[in-house]
Amino acid sequence: MRQLCWTILLFLGISGSRPYEKLKIIYSWKSLEFAFPNEVAKFVAIKNGDFIPGAPLPIDVDVYTGGTQPKVFISIPRFQNGVPVTLGYVTDQVSPEGNPIIAPYPNWSYNMLGTSCDTIISVYRMQIDECGRLWVLDTGKISDKRICPPKLHVFSLETNKLINQYKFPLDQTKEDSLFVTVAVDVRDPFHGCVDTFAYIADVTGFGLLVYDYRNMRSWRISNNLFYPYPPFGTFHIKGDSFDLMDGILGLALGPMNNGDRILYFHSLASRVEAWVPTSVIRNYTLFQDHDDAAARSFVPFAKERSSQSAAEAMDRNGVLFFGLMSDLAIGCWNSKLYAEYGGSHNEVLVTNPETLQFPSGLKIVNSKTNRQELWVLTVSFQKYMSGSINSNETNFRIQAAFVDELVRGTKCNTIPSTDPQRISKYGK
Repeated sequence: MRQLCWTILLFLGISGSRPYEKLKIIYSWKSLEFAFPNEVAKFVAIKNGDFIPGAPLPIDVDVYTGGTQPKVFISIPRFQNGVPVTLGYVTDQVSPEGNPIIAPYPNWSYNMLGTSCDTIISVYRMQIDECGRLWVLDTGKISDKRICPPKLHVFSLETNKLINQYKFPLDQTKEDSLFVTVAVDVRDPFHGCVDTFAYIADVTGFGLLVYDYRNMRSWRISNNLFYPYPPFGTFHIKGDSFDLMDGILGLALGPMNNGDRILYFHSLASRVEAWVPTSVIRNYTLFQDHDDAAARSFVPFAKERSSQSAAEAMDRNGVLFFGLMSDLAIGCWNSKLYAEYGGSHNEVLVTNPETLQFPSGLKIVNSKTNRQELWVLTVSFQKYMSGSINSNETNFRIQAAFVDELVRGTKCNTIPSTDPQRISKYGK
């Protein structure tokens, strides 16, 4: 088993390599396997149905680089039975079948069901902020059944201890709500990290929630742009097709500019990207009595992507990265170069029909040397939807690349340009 260390990404930036070679596979799985305390515990879990080999499906990845060794986190939602760990990290151990072993985070008991609503029920996505905190968004659901209220768990990655837990009020959720994506906005990274907001996508309740960490309160926002677009509810991925009318899912925060940031967002069943200033959605009094307030502050771009997209992230230079489902690719848009998103302003950075099926998790990670890295988790989701996942094939991959290597020679490099369209009207 390769050991993940500080030099691993030096391998990614080989000078002169072709674009698809710049995105390197760090880990891959045919099926997920877990660090059970012993073989007896694994046998009991299988016998009881707590672990159904082949059932767990990863959705997201993030990387903590603040310790002596980097730690790669992975989330595995419980949208079906047989998932023993919903939040874990990749160990340096490997199974006889060649699958990297995943250990539960922070421990087994916190991933265990049936004890209390203080544990983690089911996680689609999480985010590590610049203050060394892991924000874990818990749906509170197993399959379609509500077990507990949706909540945020916030861990210190220095101590691996829970430092905050917030349960969202019932009146801010709908019966079919599913909280799947979190974007963390730290306003004071050098002054205690208390002034922090989290933005949460309710993919099936078609809403955006805002959590105010300092004041321990949240509010719900409604807008027509959070809904799915019916013409894009059918997905075509490598010969397979499935229908999924999911709403707002992708969230990405732009760099700080004059005290404000832009939140970019899109629905899964959509090719439209939209944006809103965070100064608007952070205004608690604006939405306290009217969750559909400030409707015109949410703005869609006029042009579209080439296909649907799930996860997205923006780097500190204002470059937006996103998966392209039908294109089996990673795309980008340079907000410093082009005022408008979409069409010819977007660039396809990497295309690979084998390794870029359904990019579900995507993060920008700052290395120990402050170099930006793009990390992507891909999953054969179309095979899951069609019931054709084969445990003898590679189904899940974590890939990574240096951002500067990936965008070199493309529209998404950040070298000043004389292009007349480079002046952005969106405050970046």
